[in-house]
Amino acid sequence: MNENELDKRFPEDPMWNVAQAVEGCVRAIRKARGKLNPEDCTPGTIEYEAVTMDFIDDCIRSLGGDPDAEDDEDESGIGAAG
Repeated sequence: MNENELDKRFPEDPMWNVAQAVEGCVRAIRKARGKLNPEDCTPGTIEYEAVTMDFIDDCIRSLGGDPDAEDDEDESGIGAAG
């Protein structure tokens, strides 16, 4: 599925637009800092996996999160993942 097909699937979801904006900003910042983005690597390689995980961590940081933090559990014993 290419980018245009994804945009057609979720055109009315405002959170989709926010996610797209965060992704674009993170890509631009990483490029400006000389870091690779996932599309700069060959899919399926160790480099691709490492760059993708680093990219996801940067996305989490851009939203004010800490990608290294442990999930906190509430009283029900259910963590953030659900």
